[in-house]
Amino acid sequence: MKIGIIGLGNHAVNRVMPALAETGIELGGITTRDTVKGESIAERFSTRYYRSIDEMLHEDIDSVYIASPNFLHYEHALKALNHGKNVLVEKQMTLRSSEARELIETSRDMRLKLAIGFHLRFHPALVSLEKIMGNDRGEIRFIGGTWAHRSARQDSSADPSWWNEPDKSGGGSVMGTGVHVIDTLLNLYGKFPRKVTGFRFPETNLIDTTMMINMQFDRAMGYAISSREMENAPNDLTVITGSHRYEVRNFFSTEVNSTTYVDGEEREKFLEGNMYREELLEFNKAVIGLDNRIATGRDGYNVVRVTEDAQKFFSMTR
Repeated sequence: MKIGIIGLGNHAVNRVMPALAETGIELGGITTRDTVKGESIAERFSTRYYRSIDEMLHEDIDSVYIASPNFLHYEHALKALNHGKNVLVEKQMTLRSSEARELIETSRDMRLKLAIGFHLRFHPALVSLEKIMGNDRGEIRFIGGTWAHRSARQDSSADPSWWNEPDKSGGGSVMGTGVHVIDTLLNLYGKFPRKVTGFRFPETNLIDTTMMINMQFDRAMGYAISSREMENAPNDLTVITGSHRYEVRNFFSTEVNSTTYVDGEEREKFLEGNMYREELLEFNKAVIGLDNRIATGRDGYNVVRVTEDAQKFFSMTR
């Protein structure tokens, strides 16, 4: 596979591009509006810098990784698909479910692969947990997770970028980390929730610093908490079935440093693993038609739907 990269933010440059170098997948070029940055990064990774997306999409690449700002995901993914390229787009897939639906339909019509960058699907502790649970995975009664930390983005004066513009980011903590929690819960449970509610702080701001999303499934309850102002929070995944309690402590992260527990007893520690490398390798499998674990366009759509529904809730006034 020969892949091009659209957007050169911190995540793409410091996590995904170094991981790409370990996969054997060919980097066919990069593009960003910042010419100075683009040329510098291209030299660093020994690839070509394209001054425009259209210029790169006309070249001999078969796939693109889209790491542009949230509000540009739909436009860039649609353009790439219409140029005949398979697409791996970073979370949040799109800001609106109608846009996500259109991307799914376009990829199907063009017979191309559309995947979403939910890296935690490739956390070795999650892979182990799924095996440990076995058939008990079908008996889940409660499932929840928290990804919280402190971030400069909570203070708009510290970060004047698109992350603090509601029409561009689509939200605060929920878009930064909460969507990963939501995808993990939906993926483990295996079904879309029957009901979704949401609570955020500040209550009337789309750019939240903390948000809690509650989900009611057919036979289970779930919650996803995200925050940009909580320190020392337990970023854990908890699953309770009819007979056991499963935990992955310190699961929600960009790095692997986690421990699994069953009924309070430690099972296994995980200190190594490159989730971004595995994500790229699984995307490659999808492109060449092999079985894979990559999040699909439909998975991305489901997360967009949940965040949309949760963001409809506001403070009640008397």
